[in-house]
Amino acid sequence: MTNWQLRQVLKSLKQGGVIAYPSESVYGLGCDAQNLDAIAKLLDIKHRSYTKGLIVLVSQIEQAFPLINSLTIQQIKQIQQPKSRATTWLIKKSDKVSSLLAGTHSKLAVRVTSNPIAKSLCEAIQGPLVSTSCNRNGKPTTTAALVVRNKFNFKVDQVIAGSCGGQAASQIIDLESGQILRS
Repeated sequence: MTNWQLRQVLKSLKQGGVIAYPSESVYGLGCDAQNLDAIAKLLDIKHRSYTKGLIVLVSQIEQAFPLINSLTIQQIKQIQQPKSRATTWLIKKSDKVSSLLAGTHSKLAVRVTSNPIAKSLCEAIQGPLVSTSCNRNGKPTTTAALVVRNKFNFKVDQVIAGSCGGQAASQIIDLESGQILRS
């Protein structure tokens, strides 16, 4: 992604836009995780109930600090430990987190992304980016920008071309209990 493209995407995100971008496994739909209007728009595009909650991507765990309760040094080290595949952590959410983002859950799903494009987006907005698969609820996912453009062209503000990592969906681990909810 060129600097010009990144500036255009950043402008869209700051204006409450919804974008499509490659992630570790498939194309994702995203928006600024702290913009409730953008989150509502994303949920509408996806035809997804807010009760399910969404994942937030960060380039480093500190970007999630406004959305989650305090972490111990050991928990931070655990999250930062390199993994063989993408890992989403369920972390107790801050009382300030909207149900549009966390759904009916007491924990927020947070992933430190390894995808270079997603990582650069988080760094550009200096915070968390919503991440959910770029498909309508219950429909197949895709790894191709062209498919995204055909399905969502007038619904999303930007489609970022790039390679998906080819990994399986992220594993989901409850940080507090260590329970693996999706492997």
